[in-house]
Amino acid sequence: MKTIGVAVIGAGNIGTLRAHSCAQIPQIDYLAVCEKVPEKLDRLAESVRANLATRHYEEAIRSDKVGAVIVSTDEEHHHGPAALAAELGKPVLIEKPFVLSLKEADDIIAKAKKSGAEVFVGYTQRFRRRYLLAKQAAHAGQLGNIVMAMGKIYVTRAVGEAVARRSPNTTPSINTLTYLVDLILWYMEGKKPAEVYARSASFVFKPYNRDDFQWMIVTFDDGSVATLGTSWLQPHHWPAYTATMEIDLQGTKGCLNVDDAHRDVVLAPEEAIPCPYTPEHQVKVAFLGSAMPGDFVLGEFFGPMKEETDAFVRRILGRGGVGLATAGHGREVLALTMAADRSCKEGIPVKL
Repeated sequence: MKTIGVAVIGAGNIGTLRAHSCAQIPQIDYLAVCEKVPEKLDRLAESVRANLATRHYEEAIRSDKVGAVIVSTDEEHHHGPAALAAELGKPVLIEKPFVLSLKEADDIIAKAKKSGAEVFVGYTQRFRRRYLLAKQAAHAGQLGNIVMAMGKIYVTRAVGEAVARRSPNTTPSINTLTYLVDLILWYMEGKKPAEVYARSASFVFKPYNRDDFQWMIVTFDDGSVATLGTSWLQPHHWPAYTATMEIDLQGTKGCLNVDDAHRDVVLAPEEAIPCPYTPEHQVKVAFLGSAMPGDFVLGEFFGPMKEETDAFVRRILGRGGVGLATAGHGREVLALTMAADRSCKEGIPVKL
């Protein structure tokens, strides 16, 4: 059985889930973890039985035993480790958003092109079965030409606050709406966004200098239109303790709706339970399955982030990897969300 060594850079919530995903993949025979905070590093290294634990990402990425890299740092620090991995020719999976500037995105893409490295962006929601089935329907032509689309994603205030505290340069559009932009561009593959007009406002998140919500209207080069929105306004104790999503696709031959509100499995325990992403907050009623990356069940991790990690490993071992988002696609998503933020600030449509 062909195997590979993987380095996971970052030991926060998401890096921890990535490392556990890797630890459950038998084709990974060497696992390195990297984190600046010693307590987090030690805790993760012990829980996944890492072969290497280091505070320096250069040490992990340059290791001869590491053949692929997963960058799970906060948004502000994606570029350094991703650029190094790409320069060394090692396949790399970067959490969304790709980076926080087009200059950084172009640098990583240029280094990867020179070295031959494959670079992917972790738009994890692609790997929920419902969104894969929607892609299959679009790919098979069952909707015909998709000419109108709607998508929305709402996360709790707790999630928005966590994002705002850790990353001064991200926004509801770049951080959260990016999931919907990714999916819609994926479903409407072949169409190019030509213009975006967006509106937002700040009431609750004004102390963080962030908007509470954003809605954008995207016009494509063939006249098709998509309306996409996000909100950070849902209360801390909202039962869908991470996110609710919905997508509607209207085509010339059919339509498709994805209801991802997670109201199908409802837990009401006697004692409140901590939210997976923000455990400092608790809910008395929980919509199970609303944790976007997935869930630990009986000691093992399951869900779209595990599926995506599996796909990444299969890809670098030459065994498939359907559904992964390329760096080029990630750059297009970043450009659109940044343009939407600009449209909000200037109050005008922005050409792409």
